[in-house]
Amino acid sequence: MSSEERTADAPLLNSSPAILVIDDDEGDCCLVEDILAQENLSVTSAVGGAAGIKLLGRQNFDVVITDLKMPDVDGFGILDYLARNRPETVVIVISGFASIDSVIKALRQGAYDYITKPFTPELLVHSLRRALDYLELRRSRLKAESFAMVSQMACTAAHEVFQPLTVLMGLTHEIARAHAEAREQTDGILEQARAIRAIITRMENLNAYIVKTMPGGHTIIDLEQASAAARNWPPAD
Repeated sequence: MSSEERTADAPLLNSSPAILVIDDDEGDCCLVEDILAQENLSVTSAVGGAAGIKLLGRQNFDVVITDLKMPDVDGFGILDYLARNRPETVVIVISGFASIDSVIKALRQGAYDYITKPFTPELLVHSLRRALDYLELRRSRLKAESFAMVSQMACTAAHEVFQPLTVLMGLTHEIARAHAEAREQTDGILEQARAIRAIITRMENLNAYIVKTMPGGHTIIDLEQASAAARNWPPAD
């Protein structure tokens, strides 16, 4: 491994986030690695902004902890790159040259938090935990919204299938009455049709409890219910 990239010798958790530290001072990279190693987190470091951009170009990271003032590509350059290429990544900025203007600029460019040097291990860990909580919340929301959209599409499809299925069942009953010798076959058709109707009913009921009707008649997606439904799908018979 090159001197520009190194990974801390820390045990990985089953759900360990991918964390990248970018700083032109290798000692500061090691400091962050050591702090997060105490939390059983694996950290990849890039010494300098250019090395950080190189790593970001070939690997996804959940969180980037970056220094602000670097000679090649600075922290604002990192934020700009992530906004254009990895907008889902959460960024924590660390700087020993903090000013009101730099804080405002970093936050406007998408930084989640801004920490000034020197910092305590507790402050860094607290900031990272908040960033990871925010990341999880955002992912859960996106998952819930996607599930809600799919369930609404499923409800529409279910409604369109239900009517011809009802007609098919009615015709099958007519055939059974007119042709007693075909009773076994028609009973089989009706059994399968009832199973399909039960599935359609569950799909319609799913959409019913994740869509709320608000005062005034407009509807909204209940993201909490949608998220729970996504975790428990498919529903039990």
